[in-house]
Amino acid sequence: PVPALLYGYGGFEVPLLPGYAGIRGKLWLDKGNAYIQANIRGGGEFGPAWHQAALKGKRQNAFDDFAAVAEDVVKRGITTAAQLGIQGGSNGGLLTGTSLTQRPELFGAVIIDVPLLDMLRYTEL
Repeated sequence: PVPALLYGYGGFEVPLLPGYAGIRGKLWLDKGNAYIQANIRGGGEFGPAWHQAALKGKRQNAFDDFAAVAEDVVKRGITTAAQLGIQGGSNGGLLTGTSLTQRPELFGAVIIDVPLLDMLRYTEL
């Protein structure tokens, strides 16, 4: 197993498409670490129905999908829970913050970028 970073967004029908980021490649992958991009319900990777499967009362589906990816990479021996970090920004910040709260045993580190975490009072900001 190697250190791994799991990235997710899962919202607003925004697709996370495969791509190469030079800095991530040089500073993370060149050291033998793993990078995993989770295409979870709520995103735009697989069309409108995929997006709608995590709206409103079905939002937990996105969090469950992200946890399932984390469980899978550990089960496959790619990494361990202690070596698995998660990252997300904006809606992905909500995803990672919620994931840490709901399933802290799955992750060794969390990077939460510009999150909106108080969904009950965000309209008052």
